[in-house]
Amino acid sequence: MTSASLKSDTILRQIDAHNLTEKIVAIDEEQICFFIFQLGGYLFAFGGSQTREILPYTTITWIPGATALIPGVINVRGDVAAVLDVKQILSINETSPKTADNFVVMVRAGDGRTGILVDTIVDVVEVPVSETTQLLPTLDERFKRFALNQFEYRRNMVTVLDASLLIEKATS
Repeated sequence: MTSASLKSDTILRQIDAHNLTEKIVAIDEEQICFFIFQLGGYLFAFGGSQTREILPYTTITWIPGATALIPGVINVRGDVAAVLDVKQILSINETSPKTADNFVVMVRAGDGRTGILVDTIVDVVEVPVSETTQLLPTLDERFKRFALNQFEYRRNMVTVLDASLLIEKATS
């Protein structure tokens, strides 16, 4: 045998081993839709039922007397919507300039007119219920109060946040 055939055999064995380790999902299993976004170097998600719409970043009008948790309001088709800075709520100190790459995610919580500022839209995925996990003990303490559960996405853990708890924190 030549070394080339040995190399190809090794590669084929690795592919077979990888395919065996792929997760098999039952077709009848209930799926949950998640909207994944990035804040600083962290991946978070809202349940699809909590996400109303995604808007491109627009100028936020500052409100005198508002806390750093609420940098201001935006106009959404004639309605005024408060915008929350979740980085402030979660004590994520990584700052990024507000650019066209940022988005405002309108959520279905509170009065329904609340937007959450996010750095980047990552994906919208459906995850089998069995793939969601309870909070890992290694989850950063800053996030635990607002987290519902976690799941794996492309070998990274995503923390599912409760939009209602974030809004409650910002308005209290």
